[in-house]
Amino acid sequence: MDINQVLSVVTAVSGQHIPVTFQSEGKPSAQFKGVKLRKVTSGAFRAGIDFANLGEVKEAIARGERGEVEPLPWGEWALFPFHITHKEKSYIRLYPASGGMIQAPKVTYFMGEQEITKEEYQSMLPPSSRKSSDKPCFVVESGNILSIGKTETPIYHIDE
Repeated sequence: MDINQVLSVVTAVSGQHIPVTFQSEGKPSAQFKGVKLRKVTSGAFRAGIDFANLGEVKEAIARGERGEVEPLPWGEWALFPFHITHKEKSYIRLYPASGGMIQAPKVTYFMGEQEITKEEYQSMLPPSSRKSSDKPCFVVESGNILSIGKTETPIYHIDE
């Protein structure tokens, strides 16, 4: 999806929950070379949040559980705190929605076009890629965003 389309949506609803669906490709281990692996993640997310202003981050710093928030480990802010650029690609930083009734993002796994289980998917990855991320946000390449906006009728949608 074009970064300008994504930015027009997320900047208009900064900090609010919006439905987003995005995909990422898994890099298979040598044993499964040539197999196309893909994850599709759908859920409610927020954009436009300054990580340093999150309550849990401030509290962890105050308790000495973490250091001060540092600059991005890679890339540069093109439009803080929404848009990151790196190696001529554009990314959006998304945070999973928080709050009582909001569900965690749903992840669906694919081998080619066939849906598979998480276990099957992970078994085809190199061991170093099988661990879960403990990062509090998602940094999604704009081209991997499949839909953003209302779930019934996405504001933008890319058909595969």
